[in-house]
Amino acid sequence: MSSCASCGAEVQSDWKFCVYCGTPALPGAIRPVVVARPRVNRFAIVAFVLGCLGGFPAFIFGHLALNQIRTSGERGLWLARIGTALGYFWLVVEIVAINIISRSVQF
Repeated sequence: MSSCASCGAEVQSDWKFCVYCGTPALPGAIRPVVVARPRVNRFAIVAFVLGCLGGFPAFIFGHLALNQIRTSGERGLWLARIGTALGYFWLVVEIVAINIISRSVQF
């Protein structure tokens, strides 16, 4: 075992970096580049939440999210699709409910 040149802690021979201070233990050790994941589209989240709560505007937010995801490469494709489908479902439910109520009420 050798010791770290920076902090003096014991470093195992198979370590590329000191686990205590992060200094390279081997000459020429390169840290891997961490690729940041794209964020989740906010309209997709809104569409999903509205669809789960029974709001028909979910299909509007879902279509906006699908368009933005296609152009920007953000995440949330399935949230947008599910929100859009639920929005159309609730729109049909509300139209049917309005028709049933309007037929039962006589003016």
